[in-house]
Amino acid sequence: MKRIIPLITGFLLITGVVLGTHQRAAEIMYKHIEGLTYEVSIITYVYTPSPADRPELTIHWGDGSSSVLLRTTKINLPDNISLNKYEYKPSMGANTNRHTYSSQGSYMLYMEDPNRNYGVVNIPNSVNVPMYVQTELIINPFLGFNNSPVLLNPPVDVGCVGALYIHNPGAYDVDGDSLSYKLVHCKTAGGIDIPGYVYPLTSNSFTINPVTGDVIWDTPIIQGEYNIAILIEEWRYGMKVGTMTRDMQIEIIACSSVPPVIQTISDTCVEVGTTLEFDVLAWDPDGTSVEITATGGPFEVLESPAYLDPDPAVGPDTVQTTFCWSTLCSHVQQQPYTVFFKAEDNGFPVHLVSFKTVFIKVISPAPENLQAEAIGNAIHLSWDEVACDKAVGYKIYRRNGYYGFVHGHCETGVPAYTGYVQIAENDGISNTTLMDDNNGNGLVPGIDYCYMVTAFFQDGAESYASLEACAALKRDVPVITNVSNDSTDLFAGRVYVAWGKPTELDTIQVPGPYQYKLYRNEGLGSGSFDLIATKDGLNDTLFIDNGVDLNNSAFPYSYKVWLESLTFGPVGPSQIGSSIFLHISSTDETLQLAWDLNVPWKNDYYVVYRKLPDNNTYDSVGFTPETMYDDTLLENKKQYCYYIKSVGGYSAPGFVDPIINYSQFACGTPHDNKPPCAPELYVYTNCSTVLNMLNWTNPNHYCADDVAGYYIYFSPQESLDLTLLDSVNNPNDTTYDHFNHGNIVGCYAVTAIDSTGNQSAFSNMYCVSDTVCSQYELPNVFTPNDDGYNDFFRPKPYTSVERIYINIFNRWGKIVFETEDPEINWDGRNMNNNSFCSPGTYFYICDVYEITLHGPRKRTLQGSITLLR
Repeated sequence: MKRIIPLITGFLLITGVVLGTHQRAAEIMYKHIEGLTYEVSIITYVYTPSPADRPELTIHWGDGSSSVLLRTTKINLPDNISLNKYEYKPSMGANTNRHTYSSQGSYMLYMEDPNRNYGVVNIPNSVNVPMYVQTELIINPFLGFNNSPVLLNPPVDVGCVGALYIHNPGAYDVDGDSLSYKLVHCKTAGGIDIPGYVYPLTSNSFTINPVTGDVIWDTPIIQGEYNIAILIEEWRYGMKVGTMTRDMQIEIIACSSVPPVIQTISDTCVEVGTTLEFDVLAWDPDGTSVEITATGGPFEVLESPAYLDPDPAVGPDTVQTTFCWSTLCSHVQQQPYTVFFKAEDNGFPVHLVSFKTVFIKVISPAPENLQAEAIGNAIHLSWDEVACDKAVGYKIYRRNGYYGFVHGHCETGVPAYTGYVQIAENDGISNTTLMDDNNGNGLVPGIDYCYMVTAFFQDGAESYASLEACAALKRDVPVITNVSNDSTDLFAGRVYVAWGKPTELDTIQVPGPYQYKLYRNEGLGSGSFDLIATKDGLNDTLFIDNGVDLNNSAFPYSYKVWLESLTFGPVGPSQIGSSIFLHISSTDETLQLAWDLNVPWKNDYYVVYRKLPDNNTYDSVGFTPETMYDDTLLENKKQYCYYIKSVGGYSAPGFVDPIINYSQFACGTPHDNKPPCAPELYVYTNCSTVLNMLNWTNPNHYCADDVAGYYIYFSPQESLDLTLLDSVNNPNDTTYDHFNHGNIVGCYAVTAIDSTGNQSAFSNMYCVSDTVCSQYELPNVFTPNDDGYNDFFRPKPYTSVERIYINIFNRWGKIVFETEDPEINWDGRNMNNNSFCSPGTYFYICDVYEITLHGPRKRTLQGSITLLR
């Protein structure tokens, strides 16, 4: 029996190889049925002559369970390839292709089947390597249920040695998710990368386009069959919602052909309701006939799918076809559709192909007839229901003043560069009105408010923007225009307040006489206001407030004007307007100016004025559209004084233009509170002298001018805080030698100190390990014969040892010497009687307590010593 067993085993192995050598390509797809129930399909391509057959395959659902799927389709293709499909068919009875999960989560579906076909060039011993493919199902109800992509181009292909090879899986995602592509290693049983797997050999490169999915092999150099794996990732709202891996096979043979060439448009967009048409031209440089076909999302949609005319298009060496697609509302989605045009020649012995990918975005038309009408302190908007009934609502955008936006061919929504900001979102396609009252705060008279509206869709797609519509509030209340330090005498600090009178007041509905009431608030307008003045009539719209001094106040002042009819009662207030409040922060040779204000008009820019030396005259030193300004290159410890002038206005006509206001005076003194830049540290260790030599950069050479010295910090362990070790008082002295009693281990950092005591951040921390120099080792021989050479048993040169404990034994196990001194210094005498030990071999056990960056570490040495005399 012992002789027979190997023979039987060998027979079984051979039989297994014959029955299993067939898998060429495979992929797993799934679709959502309802709730947590999904249906899966497996596609495989196998070697037709193999006696192996797979009427069923096992799918593992990723939750610990599995099911056996029955084959529903087998098609024998040319070149000894058979296509197998394992998918649900009602006629086959029970549906094992469906599975219901218990909860949301991420599940890795996989299938493995022995074995791949024999002779795959880039898979060692491929005949004994199982086929393994996987697809990731992510169930996340917050992102919506998902279906895997469908791959429309087959995963078996042919190319020529020396000719550019291109393949595209033709992925179509029914959910409209964004797809990205990666090359990954082919896998074997258990989902591990195949040991020894390599990407196909190439004369230039082997890559995949992460956006289009084009696999480009430039160019094959060795004949044979190759397998590659493509990872396709699905993205929704910026989050991954699933992955799918295709394991495919490419056969490269010897031929002199080159692939055909395709010429057509680049990526494009189309508005719903119009028909997109463009020509596709292909020709074969070798002069053989060419066939054009196409796959992709536009051909897969259920309503009004795209078509080619003719389809396929075949010609002797040059051929042309026309792509046609009458777009409908149901085609709108955020991601563009992908069309894969394929040109295949009639060369021998291989039909070479080329691919051209075109992205087509289908865009909803804009909402039409947008109207804007001022009502009170709000503006009422209305528009027609968008023509695309797939829309789920509208986005409303606003800006001050007309822009004149005209969208580009593929420009959806309202781009930020227009200055428009989204202010509201209406849910429901029939919700076509909005009352804009600035979130209950009321809009401002004097501003020309302009609007655009877009329709949006469930997946985030947005229509073209509507035409702009503008309106301004009726001027039936005062409009404040000035709250300013009085320009006639800025030094007095009194407040100049002005407002525009109501020019559209309905004097019949609200008869006079009229009165203005002016209110003041300490701050930017929050809190209560105090009545400070009453003015009769409509024409007196100025007030000088002598009750405050802006130049000596710690806060700004805000004002509002109420219009009252002595017959009717209160009519309405102006918006709040505040003075400009300037505050100053000081740093090295710089004063940082910033100012606060709260005004209803738009300031276009601000002018910064600084007091000239030795007099009370101010001159402008700069201007800015921001509410901050850094005045630089100043002299430290010297006082500088400033005020700010604002220049702006209302967008509607009929107001003073420009509107100019002034801040209070404010002064500041720059001082050096800015630390230098951190040095950059390097450490060199001299093992022979047990010395760490520190060297660092001088910040005066690149970002400072007043470094006066340095602090040097040290920590004996990597996890401990750095503590001050020493200091250097010369900015040009950037070295330091650290002797640490035979220890090199520790961490260092350096800071720079400037002339006023500002300290920089720490430099990089540089740590020296105990392994930089030789570790503690013992020799194996010594000669204690008083000749002055090698008379003591001592360690080889070492560093960073805290202590040791060594026992030295004779051959009978008796201790003849022991010590805790790292130098040992055994002179060959027996410590018990001080007599000379006889020549021969002795043994030791030595516990070495080493100093490391992570604390003390014990290391035990064992060995023998030969004592010679």
